[in-house]
Amino acid sequence: MLLESLQKIVRKTPGAAGAILMGFDGIAVMQSLAPGCEDTDIESAAMEFSFRFIELRKAAQSLGMGDVTDITIKADKQALLCRVLSDEYFVAVLLTDLGHLGRGRWNLRAQSAELRAEL
Repeated sequence: MLLESLQKIVRKTPGAAGAILMGFDGIAVMQSLAPGCEDTDIESAAMEFSFRFIELRKAAQSLGMGDVTDITIKADKQALLCRVLSDEYFVAVLLTDLGHLGRGRWNLRAQSAELRAEL
Protein backbone atom coordinates (compact mmCIF):
# COMPACT_ATOMS: atom_id res chain seq x y z
CA MET A 1 0.00 0.00 0.00
CA LEU A 2 2.85 2.43 0.71
CA LEU A 3 4.19 1.93 -2.79
CA GLU A 4 0.75 2.51 -4.31
CA SER A 5 0.42 5.80 -2.41
CA LEU A 6 3.82 6.98 -3.64
CA GLN A 7 2.99 5.91 -7.19
CA LYS A 8 -0.27 7.88 -6.99
CA ILE A 9 1.62 11.03 -5.97
CA VAL A 10 4.05 10.63 -8.88
CA ARG A 11 1.31 9.80 -11.38
CA LYS A 12 -0.91 12.75 -10.39
CA THR A 13 1.87 15.35 -10.21
CA PRO A 14 3.01 16.65 -13.59
CA GLY A 15 6.78 16.98 -13.71
CA ALA A 16 7.38 14.65 -10.74
CA ALA A 17 10.54 12.57 -11.12
CA GLY A 18 9.72 10.51 -8.06
CA ALA A 19 8.43 10.30 -4.51
CA ILE A 20 10.08 8.80 -1.44
CA LEU A 21 9.08 7.88 2.09
CA MET A 22 12.02 8.47 4.39
CA GLY A 23 12.85 8.58 8.06
CA PHE A 24 14.35 11.70 9.57
CA ASP A 25 17.32 9.45 10.32
CA GLY A 26 18.07 9.46 6.57
CA ILE A 27 16.99 5.87 5.93
CA ALA A 28 14.69 5.41 2.93
CA VAL A 29 11.65 3.20 3.46
CA MET A 30 10.30 3.10 -0.08
CA GLN A 31 10.37 5.11 -3.30
CA SER A 32 8.62 5.36 -6.64
CA LEU A 33 10.21 6.87 -9.75
CA ALA A 34 8.37 8.17 -12.78
CA PRO A 35 8.82 6.35 -16.09
CA GLY A 36 11.96 7.65 -17.77
CA CYS A 37 13.40 8.89 -14.47
CA GLU A 38 14.90 5.61 -13.29
CA ASP A 39 18.36 7.20 -12.97
CA THR A 40 17.06 9.94 -10.65
CA ASP A 41 18.73 9.79 -7.24
CA ILE A 42 15.85 11.01 -5.10
CA GLU A 43 17.17 9.00 -2.15
CA SER A 44 20.39 11.03 -1.94
CA ALA A 45 18.51 14.32 -2.18
CA ALA A 46 16.02 13.38 0.53
CA MET A 47 18.74 11.92 2.75
CA GLU A 48 20.91 15.02 2.43
CA PHE A 49 18.05 17.32 3.38
CA SER A 50 16.58 15.08 6.10
CA PHE A 51 19.25 16.16 8.57
CA ARG A 52 18.57 19.83 7.79
CA PHE A 53 14.85 19.23 8.32
CA ILE A 54 15.55 18.12 11.89
CA GLU A 55 17.23 21.46 12.54
CA LEU A 56 14.37 23.38 10.92
CA ARG A 57 11.85 21.54 13.07
CA LYS A 58 13.85 22.34 16.22
CA ALA A 59 14.13 26.01 15.22
CA ALA A 60 10.39 26.30 14.61
CA GLN A 61 9.67 24.76 18.02
CA SER A 62 12.14 27.03 19.82
CA LEU A 63 10.56 30.09 18.20
CA GLY A 64 7.09 29.02 19.27
CA MET A 65 5.92 28.44 15.69
CA GLY A 66 4.63 24.94 16.42
CA ASP A 67 5.23 21.78 14.43
CA VAL A 68 6.56 22.02 10.88
CA THR A 69 4.17 20.30 8.45
CA ASP A 70 5.62 21.14 5.04
CA ILE A 71 9.04 22.02 3.68
CA THR A 72 9.67 23.23 0.12
CA ILE A 73 13.10 23.65 -1.39
CA LYS A 74 12.95 25.36 -4.77
CA ALA A 75 16.13 25.64 -6.80
CA ASP A 76 16.76 26.81 -10.37
CA LYS A 77 16.23 23.39 -11.94
CA GLN A 78 14.30 21.27 -9.45
CA ALA A 79 12.20 21.44 -6.31
CA LEU A 80 11.87 19.07 -3.38
CA LEU A 81 8.46 19.16 -1.71
CA CYS A 82 8.20 17.48 1.68
CA ARG A 83 5.32 16.65 3.99
CA VAL A 84 5.95 15.58 7.57
CA LEU A 85 3.99 12.43 8.43
CA SER A 86 5.15 11.88 12.01
CA ASP A 87 8.05 12.56 14.35
CA GLU A 88 9.95 9.83 12.51
CA TYR A 89 8.91 10.00 8.83
CA PHE A 90 8.33 12.37 5.94
CA VAL A 91 7.38 11.97 2.30
CA ALA A 92 9.06 13.96 -0.47
CA VAL A 93 8.45 14.47 -4.16
CA LEU A 94 11.14 15.70 -6.54
CA LEU A 95 9.85 18.02 -9.27
CA THR A 96 11.71 18.73 -12.47
CA ASP A 97 8.94 21.02 -13.76
CA LEU A 98 8.69 23.96 -11.36
CA GLY A 99 5.36 25.05 -12.81
CA HIS A 100 3.53 22.42 -10.77
CA LEU A 101 4.58 23.24 -7.21
CA GLY A 102 0.99 23.80 -6.09
CA ARG A 103 -0.20 20.56 -7.61
CA GLY A 104 2.65 18.68 -5.94
CA ARG A 105 1.85 20.19 -2.54
CA TRP A 106 -1.82 19.31 -2.97
CA ASN A 107 -1.05 15.69 -3.87
CA LEU A 108 1.28 15.31 -0.90
CA ARG A 109 -1.39 16.68 1.43
CA ALA A 110 -4.08 14.51 -0.14
CA GLN A 111 -2.03 11.31 0.28
CA SER A 112 -0.59 12.11 3.72
CA ALA A 113 -3.48 10.62 5.72
CA GLU A 114 -3.30 7.40 3.74
CA LEU A 115 0.47 7.18 4.18
CA ARG A 116 0.18 7.84 7.93
CA ALA A 117 -2.39 5.07 8.25
CA GLU A 118 -0.10 2.65 6.38
CA LEU A 119 2.88 3.39 8.63
